[in-house]
Amino acid sequence: MINVMEETYQDFLGEMGEDAFLEPYRAACRSVEEKLNRINATYSRKKGRNLICQMTYRIKTPESCLDKVIKKKCAVKRQTVQERLNDIAGIRVVCNFLDDIYQLVEILKKDEELQIITIKDYVKNPKKSGYQSLHVIVLVPVERAERKKVEIQIRTRAMNFWAVMEHYLVYKRQKGQREILWLPAIFRAFSCHIKNREDLHSENSHDFGRTDKRKNCI
Repeated sequence: MINVMEETYQDFLGEMGEDAFLEPYRAACRSVEEKLNRINATYSRKKGRNLICQMTYRIKTPESCLDKVIKKKCAVKRQTVQERLNDIAGIRVVCNFLDDIYQLVEILKKDEELQIITIKDYVKNPKKSGYQSLHVIVLVPVERAERKKVEIQIRTRAMNFWAVMEHYLVYKRQKGQREILWLPAIFRAFSCHIKNREDLHSENSHDFGRTDKRKNCI
């Protein structure tokens, strides 16, 4: 039974690593990246500053996809992965300010090429770990009238710094090491501090109406 399961996993990993499977997701990411660059250029011309300060994209590894479908107790099949996983393709977008996150989402909502599937706001409603980001799942047209899901994670510089550190020091720690409770507690406290500072900064920027000359919130 174990040998059959191992063979199933190996077949799955091989299929997930094929260019025929991965290339449409890469194309979808490139399409969204180009779109975001155009949005940023337009915003910069109008406002005199960038809306987006950093952007990267990644395709989930076959091993990571396997771990996730096992965790979700789904069938270990390529079709199941495409249907059940929303983050095979992901783009991380870093903005300078809290308000920029929501401005960018409103722009994306008006884009006729993108079909928004869902929006999860972990900025207003942080995860228990303290993680903050706004996730937008979109369907992106690629070749042959095919559409692929892309997860766009939008956050500020400070939120991104916290998320990256938390990912490696807490989320990626081995199970035995997760019993060290002080690390997650520190990150939750830091996340709360970030949220309070950025909320205050956002309120002050509205009061004075000087959105283009705001200081960085880091």
